[in-house]
Amino acid sequence: MAPAQGIDECLRIIVTDGVISALESGQASTLVIAPAFVDPHVHLRTPGREDEETLRSGTEAAAAGGYCAILAMPNTEPIVDSAAVLGALIERARAEAVIPTGFMAAISKGQAGELLSEMAELAAAGAAAFTDDGRPVTSAGLMRRALQYSALAGRLLALHCEELALSRGGHVHEGRVSAEVGLGPYPSTAESLMVQRDLALAADTERPLHLMHLSARESVEALIHAREAGIAATAEVTPHHLCRTDEAVRSLDPNTKMNPPLRREEDRIALISALRDGSICAIATDHAPHARQEKDVPFEDAPFGVIGLETAFAALHTHLVVPGMLPLATLLERMSAGPARVFGLDEPAIEVGARANLVALDLDAEWTVTEDGFRSLSANSWLLGETLRGRVVRTIADGREVYAA
Repeated sequence: MAPAQGIDECLRIIVTDGVISALESGQASTLVIAPAFVDPHVHLRTPGREDEETLRSGTEAAAAGGYCAILAMPNTEPIVDSAAVLGALIERARAEAVIPTGFMAAISKGQAGELLSEMAELAAAGAAAFTDDGRPVTSAGLMRRALQYSALAGRLLALHCEELALSRGGHVHEGRVSAEVGLGPYPSTAESLMVQRDLALAADTERPLHLMHLSARESVEALIHAREAGIAATAEVTPHHLCRTDEAVRSLDPNTKMNPPLRREEDRIALISALRDGSICAIATDHAPHARQEKDVPFEDAPFGVIGLETAFAALHTHLVVPGMLPLATLLERMSAGPARVFGLDEPAIEVGARANLVALDLDAEWTVTEDGFRSLSANSWLLGETLRGRVVRTIADGREVYAA
């Protein structure tokens, strides 16, 4: 099944020297073959925190999740804000990564939000895009200049939208649940107000932008309004925001703590609707590994973030496709061609002449998420103990088999 190519039939795919050389009529199979996935939002913790993830472990996890390409975030130690750090990472990835891995660079030096990074130099060194993910660009003036300079760099800005004056001290969505469990509130307006600001700046500068990990209905409404007005804005959503609400934090499990936080059911429904109609065109895991000792603390002391590369498809198939909330074809497109298109990456495709980037899926397989089942070095999953339906059984990335169950 290749939604972007309009393919939904039984085919035999012939691969020669890593390239799809022929498509022939085939017999029915219990597996679905689709273009492999692309994740534009992954934290690999390299350099600096290789105890949490490495280029090899993170890309092995991605391969097991059906991914043929990923983009890594720059909030490492040191931060990827210079051509020297970026160049070293690119070289390491060539030697250590098991699937193609690109790197975003920081919008501001040190992600401090005060001075712009050397965006043109970083783009020339291979930066895939620019983001201060993990921190918002709080200065409207700096954000406006960043949008203007992005034209010179020829790269997209991917934005973490958070108004710190509203979110600071917050741990969970502001609402009934936060009041009942006694945890610091993080209102949805902390996201949506910054979304609105950045969309206004995009309109002012006539520059495109990408909104990362949207979580709130108001943010979706702002995005839709901006797109209708002709603003070149794209957005992504994570599996956890599509499948869970703030009711999950009643468990006080630190693995339900992420930024932005899980929100209300009406927010979840708005995200699903926008994903279905294409207003949100990409699914991203925001894979954020943490060492066990960091998460094995009281909820309010735990860091934000959860892993997701190895469970993304299965979670979304279980919670959205099986109940009839999202067509399988839409899910596959939003995990593959959608994010690739946003960042100008080669779109995985089932067509003669294309590099083989394929995933084989067993839609009926049932399996339980356990700590010892991850290839990631970290196990801070919001799905631990849950039985999922649907599993990746084989991944081919850039013409090579990188995972087989």
